[in-house]
Amino acid sequence: MTDFNASYDRETTEAARHWIARLASGDISEQEMASYKQWVADEKHHEVFQHELKLWRSLNLIADNLAPSTAISIQAARMKQRRRRVVVASVSAIAACAALLLAAPDITMRLRADDWTTNHIEGVVLSDGSHVVLDADSALAVHYEHGARTVALLRGRAWFDVRHDAEHPFRVEAAGSVAEDIGTAFEIDRRLTDESVETSVQSGSVRVSSRNNGSSVILTVGQRAVWRGDHVSRETDIAPDSVASWRDGQLMLTSVSVRSAVQTIARYRDGRTFIIGNIDDLPPVTALVDARRPDDALAALASGTSINIYRLPGGIVIVRRKN
Repeated sequence: MTDFNASYDRETTEAARHWIARLASGDISEQEMASYKQWVADEKHHEVFQHELKLWRSLNLIADNLAPSTAISIQAARMKQRRRRVVVASVSAIAACAALLLAAPDITMRLRADDWTTNHIEGVVLSDGSHVVLDADSALAVHYEHGARTVALLRGRAWFDVRHDAEHPFRVEAAGSVAEDIGTAFEIDRRLTDESVETSVQSGSVRVSSRNNGSSVILTVGQRAVWRGDHVSRETDIAPDSVASWRDGQLMLTSVSVRSAVQTIARYRDGRTFIIGNIDDLPPVTALVDARRPDDALAALASGTSINIYRLPGGIVIVRRKN
C-alpha cells in the first residue's frame, strides 16, 4: 500500500468517515454492509479508510493532554489551550475510529445473535414460553430444532426462567460450558475478563458440564459453579434472592477490582469507555451501582479511588490512574 495522499478529494474522506460512523453505530443494515464492502474494495477508498482508522492511535496522547497538572506558567497554559483546540478539532474522527475497533467484533456477533442489548436490560420470551432477561451488552442465539432447545449465550449475562419439558431438554451453551435445566430459574454470566462462565441457581436445579471433557456438577437453590479451562468447579453458595439481582437495575459490587467495577458500569453507558494504563493493583471496591445513572456511578467511583475520569465528545470516557 502506498503512503496516504493528502490530495484525495473531500468526498472520499467524508465517505470514509461516514462508513466509520455507520459501522461503529452497531445498527448497520445488511444492505448498507454490502454497500460498504463494495465501496471499500476500491484501493483508493481503502487507503483513505485506513488513514482515518489509524487516528485511534492518538487516543493515549489525548488522555495525556487532558491530564490535570499543577502550577504551570501562563505561557505553558496558553500552549496547553492551543493543544486542546487541536485535540477538539480532531477528536470526533478519533472517537469514531476508536469505537470502530470495538464495533468490528460486535458486528460479527450480531450477525449470529437473535437477541442482543447495548446499554439496557431487556426481557425476552422464547417460542416455548421460557423467559430470558438479558443484561446490558449481552447477546443470545436461539437454536430450537430436532426436538432440542439450545440457547447460546454469546456475550454478557442472562437470567432464565425455563418452561420445563422433560422430552425437550433446555440447554444454555456459553464458551465451553453447558447448563441443562432440570426445571429451574438460573443465571449465567459469561465473563470476558478471565474467559470463565458462572452459573447460579435461583430455584429448581441445573446440571453444569464441560463440553469437552464431560465433567459436571448438579446445582440446587443458592448454589453456583464456574466453568474455567474445561473444568467445572463449585463455588461458595449465595442467597437465592441475590441471583441476577441486576434485573431491577441495582448492582451490588462486592470487593471487586477497580477495572471490573469500571467495566461493569460501562455496560450501561451510551458511549465507549476506555481504560488507559495500569489500574489493576488498586485496592478492591464495594459499591451499590444504579445502572440507570452509569455516569454518576463512574463519578462516584472516581471520588473514592485513585482514578480520573475524562469525558470526550461522542460520549467517550477515558479512565486512567491519578498521577
